[in-house]
Amino acid sequence: MEKCCGGCFGDWFLADYIGITSDEVAECEFCGSKDVNVIAPEELLFHFDSLFELYEESSETEAASLESLLRGDWGLFEGLERVKAEALLVHVFDNSDIFRRKFVPTPDSRTTAILQWETFREELKHQRRFFPTNNRKILDLETSFVALESRMALTVYRARACEKSVPYPIDQMGMPPKEMVGNGRANPVGIPCLYVASDAATAVAEIRPHKGEIVCVAEFRFETPLSFVDLRDPRRKISPFYLAEEDLKMVHRNMNYLCRLGSELTMPILPRSAHLDYLPSQYLCEYIKSCNYDGVVYKSAMGHGINYAIFNASDVSGVGVNMYQVNHVHVESNPFEPLPP
Repeated sequence: MEKCCGGCFGDWFLADYIGITSDEVAECEFCGSKDVNVIAPEELLFHFDSLFELYEESSETEAASLESLLRGDWGLFEGLERVKAEALLVHVFDNSDIFRRKFVPTPDSRTTAILQWETFREELKHQRRFFPTNNRKILDLETSFVALESRMALTVYRARACEKSVPYPIDQMGMPPKEMVGNGRANPVGIPCLYVASDAATAVAEIRPHKGEIVCVAEFRFETPLSFVDLRDPRRKISPFYLAEEDLKMVHRNMNYLCRLGSELTMPILPRSAHLDYLPSQYLCEYIKSCNYDGVVYKSAMGHGINYAIFNASDVSGVGVNMYQVNHVHVESNPFEPLPP
């Protein structure tokens, strides 16, 4: 009997489940991992029942294999090639015909929220800013935010261009006073927010320094765990096997939407258009703040690390400030064809 391991699925919940319930250690016959806990795929069927109900068999032109839908919608089978993943599903469902059939999402789980978001962001930027008519259509994400919640105590870094030959004192490296707050990804003018990074290099990259510039980088610690909505990669963060049935349907409807919101926080913004392009992510972060989260986590647009936008920095503790000189700034470009008039 062929057996699989937690790594086959690329899902944290199934990996934990197999690690806890299986006492057999061997080489995985699907992904080839050695000395791992393995289990018969058929024993996982009950975990797939609710997930399978999100799809229905179809002859529509857009119908796809179950393996393709699970890979695309939930990020499953990341480490498996398609043939191996299909073979694994055959064993899970104990059905040799499963990989030949085509499926589409059921009508009540098809995603429309991403289209609503596109309409809403255009309204927010160019039609109605303070009383948008479409806001009720997008504000049904709180259940999905719970699935993306992370609690952590942090050591983080914030950079500032240094105008003198001595570093700024630590009390001038934190959240700016409200009178000096400009537009940011997560905050409108006048509403303070602490932008920090997971490492010093990312913090420096985020301020877009010039070659030769001197930069101050402060280290901060949050001893009390903060609650974040983690928008870096919702498909990896959320396990469909962990969610209750109704929450699973809700998250599935919102998945593309959640991924788009994460990209709103990450995409590079040109300074000349920031006053408009920041509006959608500012609205999103105000909504997350209203749900009583302490901040959001998102990928850096400039560096390789993680960024945090923290709404309340009252418990921050400054550790110290170091100075760095920027030795190199890397720029890449691609040919660009302008749109026809």
